[in-house]
Amino acid sequence: MPKRVVNQFLDKEVRNALWKNSKYFIEVLGEPNEEGNELIFPINSLPFISFKIRYHIEEKFLGKIYGMVLEAKSFQREILCPSGIVELRFSGFIKKGNAFFILIPLKKKSNTNNANRVLQILNGEQYLIEQCSKLDCEFLRLFFNSQEKVLKTELRPYGGSLIHLQFPPMRYNVDLVNEQAVLILSIMKKIAELIN
Repeated sequence: MPKRVVNQFLDKEVRNALWKNSKYFIEVLGEPNEEGNELIFPINSLPFISFKIRYHIEEKFLGKIYGMVLEAKSFQREILCPSGIVELRFSGFIKKGNAFFILIPLKKKSNTNNANRVLQILNGEQYLIEQCSKLDCEFLRLFFNSQEKVLKTELRPYGGSLIHLQFPPMRYNVDLVNEQAVLILSIMKKIAELIN
């Protein structure tokens, strides 16, 4: 089979996997528009000003991993704008422990006052921490844009990805289970509400 035909077949399979793994979000948020490799959802109510789902492609030896990434943007309070990325972490090395948020500074000498406020808000919200502890994800990160006054939340779950190996030839879809999809949307909404 020519390489171009193989790529077209794979593109169709990747697109189908993205739609399949986005089923819960489509039911809750409505039918998305497809732009390039992204599903962009109509936002009719706060806390989001935009919500989209895409695949991040990781090139591996003899294959690719298409990892699902969910991105939500919301307005933020101007006073809560740390210069850095806030990231979800878990205590414990062998066994997953409690969830907590930390700041990864972008500059070595950055003002930590705003970061401390954001971390107090997020880590002080017991319901959010309990929900995050149930989350199966590779990362959850918050990016702050002080000029646009926008908070961007990115989450990459373990489910929802597509694995494509050239040798042996294999494609495997890791389903995003409904319970995790519900949890993801709940957590992203809660973060947006707390920071807004």
